[in-house]
Amino acid sequence: MVVRNNKGQFAKGHGGKPKGAKNKITAQQKERVEFVLNLLEETLEEDMENMKPRERVELWASLQEFIRPKLQRMNVDISPPEDKITKITFEVIKGNQS
Repeated sequence: MVVRNNKGQFAKGHGGKPKGAKNKITAQQKERVEFVLNLLEETLEEDMENMKPRERVELWASLQEFIRPKLQRMNVDISPPEDKITKITFEVIKGNQS
């Protein structure tokens, strides 16, 4: 029986799944994906050779997320502080002017 407090959290001593327990559906999906990958492995090299260059690049890009960490997006405030320069002006001068 699952016991929760008034905030909907697990009550002390009733923590839900044990640490490291796998989700049953996730395990089933992983098995299916591995099965399909094993079937495709035999023809993968030939299939890739028959791909258009754009398709190969798209495949490469989509596979990158599984082996390389994604870069975090950053928010940078580039507004100048009040006591700093607030305006910069550039003047374009054509060459060969005398």
